[in-house]
Amino acid sequence: MRSALVFIISITLFGCADEQVEDEATPAVLRIGVLPSQAKDRLIARFEPLIRYLESTTGLESQLLIPEDYSDLLEKFEAGHIDLAWFGGLTFVQAEQKSHIVAIAFRDIDLQFTSCYLAKVADTRMRITEFAGESFSFGPELSTSGHLMPRYFMTEEGLDPEKFFESVRHSAGHDQTALWVSDGTVTLGVANCNIIRSLLDSGELDSDDVRVVETTPPYPDYVWTARASMKESTRQALLDAFLGLDATIPEHREILRAQGANAYLPAGSSDFELVRTAAVQAGVLKEDTGR
Repeated sequence: MRSALVFIISITLFGCADEQVEDEATPAVLRIGVLPSQAKDRLIARFEPLIRYLESTTGLESQLLIPEDYSDLLEKFEAGHIDLAWFGGLTFVQAEQKSHIVAIAFRDIDLQFTSCYLAKVADTRMRITEFAGESFSFGPELSTSGHLMPRYFMTEEGLDPEKFFESVRHSAGHDQTALWVSDGTVTLGVANCNIIRSLLDSGELDSDDVRVVETTPPYPDYVWTARASMKESTRQALLDAFLGLDATIPEHREILRAQGANAYLPAGSSDFELVRTAAVQAGVLKEDTGR
């Protein structure tokens, strides 16, 4: 397997967001970066089958790149070191203000995504409002499902996490948040529901030890994004490949299952308005008055 940490460096000049972008030649190696929302070994196991499928379907040699953190993914994409990125909702709208990008596809679950609040099974409290004065963990600060949207919904209900909980910390990923709840590092944590379900189904998270207290309202999250300078025919080939995944085909079903999806759908910038609203409110995105 190709190293997940080897980066092929290219020099790309980006202009302002309203300038014309010229199509680039199809890259010799399609550099695919994914949001480091879990431990690297889990991400490699999860994404390698999808990457191999994209290779075989499009004919493009591909390389899976796992950045060190969420900011690193944004920086490498902006610098032109990544051609195709799997962003969360927040990192997508942030990248959109900095770079020429095109949303390509997202999973069928991504328009109705949720975050799960976790506590120990032995803790019988049924609402997060019952956890006043306890220790709490968000996920990474740039995580849509682990931080931005849970904070947004708390704020909408008049709950200030830093005042409501005894302590607030940030994990490096959703699996770490679950581990912190399991080992007692924090009393309550919030994480990506899809990842939590996967950890419970695989037995990596013990359902006799950790449970879901509440889930957030739905919001849009996660999207495959290309640089707008990518040749249009290449972007179309990638979109066709994503849309071609068919759950009735056993090989495709395994790829989709690893992604927590039943199918992929075409994605657009307008799908992420709620995330933009939350990001502007949180002060991590400038308000775009021209949108």
